[in-house]
Amino acid sequence: MIKAISLDIDGTITYPDRRLHEEALKAIRKAEELGVPVMLVTGNSIPFAEAASIMIGTSGPVVAEDGGAISYRKGRIRERIYLTNMDEEWVLWSEIKRHHPDALLTFTMPERKAGLVMMRTIPIEEVRAIIRELGLNLVAVDSGFAIHVKKPWINKGEGIKKACEILGIKPEEVAHIGDGENDLDAFRVVGYRVAVSQAPESLKREADYITKESYGAGGAEGIYHILEKFGYL
Repeated sequence: MIKAISLDIDGTITYPDRRLHEEALKAIRKAEELGVPVMLVTGNSIPFAEAASIMIGTSGPVVAEDGGAISYRKGRIRERIYLTNMDEEWVLWSEIKRHHPDALLTFTMPERKAGLVMMRTIPIEEVRAIIRELGLNLVAVDSGFAIHVKKPWINKGEGIKKACEILGIKPEEVAHIGDGENDLDAFRVVGYRVAVSQAPESLKREADYITKESYGAGGAEGIYHILEKFGYL
C-alpha cells in the first residue's frame, strides 16, 4: 500500500521555465485532501523547498539539497536535519572558479549545507574530471536543469528514508515521481516509481509508469495515476 507521495519539483510539477504548473498544484491538493501526505524531494536549497511546501500546501517532510537536508514540522516550528557538510564542495568550487571565472552557482545562500548546484555552463564531464584530479570524494549529477555536486552518500533515496522515519512509514510505502537522473536513487528505495515523459531513458527504464504528458502536466498525471492505482480515487 502506498501511504505517501514524494515529488521532484523542477520539471515534475513545473513548466519548463520553472513556473508552478496549475494542474500539478490541483493534483497535489487532491492527494492531501484524500489523506495522502506529499513530500517535496528536490535539489533546491532548503529555504526554497520550505517556502514551496508552504505555498503549495504539502504536509509531508521536505527533502532538499538532493537528500542532504530534511525539514519537517514539529508543533508550530520547523526542524532541520543536515546529513553532511560542505568541506570538499568548496574546495571544488574554488578550483572551478580558477578555470571558469564566470561560472555560477544556482544558489549562494549560506543556508545551503549539503552540496553545490551550478549552472550548466560547464560540461559535466569537466566537473567530474576536476573532482578526480583533486581526489575529492564527490559525485556530479545532471538534473536536467543544473549540475549537482555532493558526497556519494547524499541522494534523494537516503533523504526519503529519513523523511519516512519522521512520518512513521516505510520507504516501500512511498511512490516517487521525478524527471531527472538524480531521481534514480529515489526510485531505488520507494515502492512505486513514476517517470515524467521528458525524463532520460535511464530513469524511464526503472519506472513502473511513464506519463504521457510532460513537465507539470505529467506530474499531475502521475499523481492521479497513483491515487487511482492504490484505491484513493
